[in-house]
Amino acid sequence: MKISTISFLFVLLFSNFANATSYRSVYELLSAWQMEEAQKEIEKLHLANPDSAEVLALKARHLFLSGKYKAAAVKIDAALAKTNRSDWNALKERIDSTHEVTKNYEKHLSPSKKFEIWIPPGKDKVLLPYAFDALDKAYDALGEELGYFPPTPIRLEVYPKTKILASVSPLTEKDIRTSGTIALCKYNRLMITSPRALLRGYGWVDTIVHEYVHFIITKKTRNRVPIWMHEGLAKFLERRWRGKNQGRLPVSTAFMLQERVKEKNLITFDQMHPSMAKLPSQEDAAVAFAEVFTAMEYLENEAGEGAFKTMLNHVNNGKNAKKAFAETIGMPFSTFEKKWKESLATRPKVEKGSGFKEKKIFKDQKKKPTELDFITQPEAKDYFRLGQMLQSRGKFKGAAVEYENAVVRIGNTNPQVQTRLAQVYLEINDPQ
Repeated sequence: MKISTISFLFVLLFSNFANATSYRSVYELLSAWQMEEAQKEIEKLHLANPDSAEVLALKARHLFLSGKYKAAAVKIDAALAKTNRSDWNALKERIDSTHEVTKNYEKHLSPSKKFEIWIPPGKDKVLLPYAFDALDKAYDALGEELGYFPPTPIRLEVYPKTKILASVSPLTEKDIRTSGTIALCKYNRLMITSPRALLRGYGWVDTIVHEYVHFIITKKTRNRVPIWMHEGLAKFLERRWRGKNQGRLPVSTAFMLQERVKEKNLITFDQMHPSMAKLPSQEDAAVAFAEVFTAMEYLENEAGEGAFKTMLNHVNNGKNAKKAFAETIGMPFSTFEKKWKESLATRPKVEKGSGFKEKKIFKDQKKKPTELDFITQPEAKDYFRLGQMLQSRGKFKGAAVEYENAVVRIGNTNPQVQTRLAQVYLEINDPQ
């Protein structure tokens, strides 16, 4: 009797341990967005424990990551009715806020049926053809580049305001405004703020593809890549849909990186963790993106075509990120860091004022900068001001001359000047 009691207790304890291990393994599958595998394991757990609160919570998480927010809300409420846990309350809050935001959204499928874009009714429909064109091209180009074609359809949600992005993500409004982060790849989907939320818009098409690179990396490596490698690949490959060798740094960002190299004030890879969105300023975030861009540029130059696919394959074979990078480039990681930092000082020099003060300006900011605030070269600023005065008086040919004088001093790099030039050339009937 005593032996059978001990045996029973052992079996019970082992069963509880096995269940705990199963729950944890399913949670890890969901964290890595391995949706099909997770679904099969959840079904097994349900058969063994049909009344389990833990199974209900896993179902809720799976439904949430699948974009089925209403059904997810029902499951998480049922789980919390059985067992009240703080992590489940946090999940419920995210599910409820996302369902509330998107309940009236409309679904639009890309021509290839590989992407579905969910947007509120109204003006943002104008984004659809451009987004679909880029994403469908990116699916093929990046699949080849990184050696992985994720299951489809892939979900993208567009939010009309930054505060809505904050309500459906881990970011706060302060994070968004401080770092300029207005898009994410999170919860098994792509998430962006509509360009109409910003005073002058932003490069949202490349931003969507940037987030899609994150999506591929997370799926392929089961979420085993650190933020510096994630962001480096995403930044370097965000223009890959346009063709090969399209990666580039904006002039303003290249200038900021150049100055930080002189000051020996770079952002370390460790400082980039857990997110670029948590860095202290938009400039710090821009410099960090420039650093990881150049790191991937250096890797490709040294290791050649196929370097990124090889590196991610090394990660999948169990190597940590630095070891995977080192084996791909053919040198110890510490040697790479030394040579890469030395190479930053040899990049083509960017003249002060050749770019513009790149900063994301949100429509609801209390103090908005003028166009002149985005021009740093003094003579160019004077010519631009003259062009504005002539344009306001209907002297469009004269305005074009002054704007072109500004271009001579700063190049074709400033969106404020280029936009004004486009306006006056249209006025004098010279659209070409």
